Amino acid sequence: MPLSPGTKLGVYEVTAKIGAGGMGEVYRAHDTSLDRDVAIKVLPDAFANDPERLARFQREAKVLASLNHPNIAAIYGLEKSKAGEPPALILELVEGPTLAELIGQAPAARGTSEAEERAARGGGAPRAVKNAAIPLEEALPIARQIAEALEAAHEQGIIHRDLKPANVKVKADGTVKVLDFGLAKALQPDLSDLDAAKSPTMTMTAAATKLGVIMGTAAYMSPEQAKGRQVDKRADIWAFGVVLYEMLTGRQAFGGTDISETLAAVLRQEMDWTELPADTPHSIRRLLRRCLERDHRRRLPEIGTARLEIDEADAPSEARAATAAPAPSSQPALWQRPAVVLAMVLGGIVVTGLAVWTSVRPSPSPPTRFAIPLPPDGRFPVNGRWIDWSADGRTLVFVAEADGGGMAYRRPLDQLVATPIPGTEGTNQIFRSPDGEWLGFSSGGTGLQKVSLTGGPPVTLCEECLVRGASWGPDDRIVFAQGERGLWRIPAAGGEPEQLATAGPDEQYYRPSVLPDGRAVLFQIWRGSMETSQVAVLSLESGETQTLVGGTTPRYAPTGHLLFGRTQSVWAAPFDPVRLELTGTPVPVLENVYVNALSGAAQYTFTSDGSLGYIPPVGVGSSLSSLVWVDRDGNEEALAAPPRRYVYPRVSPDGTRVALDARDGENDIWIWDLARETLTRLTFAAAGDRDPVWTSDGQRVAFSSNRGQGPNIYWRAADGTGTVEALVEDTSFQWPSAASPDGRHLVFAERSTDSGIDLHVLTLDDERRVDPLIVTEFDERNGEISPDGRWLAYQSDASGRPEVYVQPFPDVETGRWQVSTRGGTRPLWGPDGRELFYVSAAGLMQVAVETSAGFVPGTPTLIVDGPYQLRPGGRDTGRSYDIAPDGQRFLMTKSGDGTNADAAPAEIVVVENWFEELKARVPIP
Repeated sequence: MPLSPGTKLGVYEVTAKIGAGGMGEVYRAHDTSLDRDVAIKVLPDAFANDPERLARFQREAKVLASLNHPNIAAIYGLEKSKAGEPPALILELVEGPTLAELIGQAPAARGTSEAEERAARGGGAPRAVKNAAIPLEEALPIARQIAEALEAAHEQGIIHRDLKPANVKVKADGTVKVLDFGLAKALQPDLSDLDAAKSPTMTMTAAATKLGVIMGTAAYMSPEQAKGRQVDKRADIWAFGVVLYEMLTGRQAFGGTDISETLAAVLRQEMDWTELPADTPHSIRRLLRRCLERDHRRRLPEIGTARLEIDEADAPSEARAATAAPAPSSQPALWQRPAVVLAMVLGGIVVTGLAVWTSVRPSPSPPTRFAIPLPPDGRFPVNGRWIDWSADGRTLVFVAEADGGGMAYRRPLDQLVATPIPGTEGTNQIFRSPDGEWLGFSSGGTGLQKVSLTGGPPVTLCEECLVRGASWGPDDRIVFAQGERGLWRIPAAGGEPEQLATAGPDEQYYRPSVLPDGRAVLFQIWRGSMETSQVAVLSLESGETQTLVGGTTPRYAPTGHLLFGRTQSVWAAPFDPVRLELTGTPVPVLENVYVNALSGAAQYTFTSDGSLGYIPPVGVGSSLSSLVWVDRDGNEEALAAPPRRYVYPRVSPDGTRVALDARDGENDIWIWDLARETLTRLTFAAAGDRDPVWTSDGQRVAFSSNRGQGPNIYWRAADGTGTVEALVEDTSFQWPSAASPDGRHLVFAERSTDSGIDLHVLTLDDERRVDPLIVTEFDERNGEISPDGRWLAYQSDASGRPEVYVQPFPDVETGRWQVSTRGGTRPLWGPDGRELFYVSAAGLMQVAVETSAGFVPGTPTLIVDGPYQLRPGGRDTGRSYDIAPDGQRFLMTKSGDGTNADAAPAEIVVVENWFEELKARVPIP
């Protein structure tokens, strides 16, 4: 709403209206508390009636307020909406004209004659347009300060999105201030005036975004903005180029009579480079061409480069002056010409220099080693690919997980802190594009995605693909392995996968690596053990596959070596990438490297110039867990089961066996026989099987698996006979948690896009009917049925944090009681039904319950604490303990070194100049 002079917003008194635009009206005001003048941008009225959008804007404003740079107009504060008052931004008041006003001035108005203006452009008739060019010596300092402002913002992950001359002010002393930083994203007002689309300088809005158009001002939009696609900082670089072009030529680079014509010009119109002044330096012409590349992948990637180019062009030099001077009328003899003399002198210097350098050239730098720790409380997953380099070899990209799952991180070698990469939550394997602009990843081995390392949301390439390693080829296609399904390839832009190679019987294909020329793919053939695993190569030209050597996780180094993993080490052999064959004998070149014995994943990577990164077993092996019985007094008895990455152990109803979810191989279900002390594999699939649940008679084990359309529920006979049978076939994410004592029902959780995580019940009859059990706007999970079949215990975050509740079963509508008092997850009934157990921050809690006349819970007490993995992966996971049939002992998982795996140390070892060491140990014939 309009504000009149004298109106007060908090401590700010309005003195005059400055202007208006697509993002609100701007007023001059006086800060009565600090005695200074400010600018107030009053937000559109729609904000006062849209709490969600206003809250979003407030979050964005906090980020924008963190910008502190002399070339960025500061945000002082936000006056929230009050009765009768609109929400408003308090901004730094910048005196002086906008850049649009400067460009719009006639030459004389800027103190420049028309003749001087024509001379600055290299001659020619005056323009028949209102705008006029800004002389090069004035334009470059302005452009440099704009670049500095963008660079400062981009370093903090903030994109302007609406850079244009009207958003740049030039103060009397020449200082440039960029206005409205990031407000295009923060505001996103609705497109309420359809007639505004007729304006070629219209600011695009959120409603337009829904129609496939991103926000911004049409004439300054990047092509990807004009197409309504996700943008990153390269959109600002495009706009910077457009603004610089307009300053130097006095005309807009792209224009039209309406918004459609303007956008069409942005997408297709060729640039008229002849409009640039004749004395425009070559470096500035090159800079403009790089900024105005329509393909964002070829565009200038960093605005800091523009600043350096401007510095070079803006520096006065005698060479430039000489270039502009007229040539003499008479020519000297050839040998007297300065250029020839200079060439002769330089030639002599070069020859002499080469001779001297050859005799005294320095030896290659020796390898240097140092370690990089993971972020606090972080650890490595057990399987997948956890480590890679940036394209320039100066930044490590790695996967680490803490409570809540894995995530990819970036760690520049010249910095001390690793930062997470948004959008990669849940990932356990990564790989990058050859140009370093994208990171490919997979979450839990299911689905193939990519995310831009310059910012933006992840892009799904294949939802249902299994991923057992992937490699991004130079032809912009990704080769990925699907275990027993063989090798596949998919365009990096998305599309239908095509099969490249079929795995043989009892074989699984893992961890492909495309050779640099894109003609062949190295990969691993896994036959169940490290001893039988082989490295193979597939020719993409002939389609032929040949095995090369025993080993895992192959990589080709530009030194001419094939590298691969063997037990806790990396080996190397000379390799001919043309004939696709070894030319020498393999030898070990790197010891103490983590190689997963159950899948062969070797955790190492290297750059093209010889920097190595690898993960030692220390800090990884300790995250393997053992199985222990713990009684009510805290006494511990270890089981003889081999250490694995066990989660969710389940004791059979008769107490003779344990079903185990092992997350260190292919995520299969295993059975541990307590009497015979044998570990037997129950499921065999590359899909990933997890979350085991015994049926009440102990004859079958139900579990969740990715082998169908989505993670659905299956079961199999516990003795391994018969086949795996689907119980629920759906596209939703489902996992079982409990079977009813009468064997008729199976409770499971399901994740949906509408209501989050809910509980459902499957009736185990011929119809296999699924009915909703507890479906709310909150998350409910880990349902457990009481031994008498009358009660359902589960966890829910309805109170704002996870708590344990009990409701009647199956009629859950007749009551609800809260059991935990200060947060709780993962409930479990005692065998007699008179106790409930659950996990709290303190440890394992016990609650006595009375169920003879309704449900009456007692006071929770701590029963077991210690270094047990009660919360692996955070609250989103299942129950991580079980109880013996006698009710006196609890089956727990415990990290292998006697400490909690969450605290296990882990690090990445970096070796710079490692190729020199490799070439010395394994000479190329």
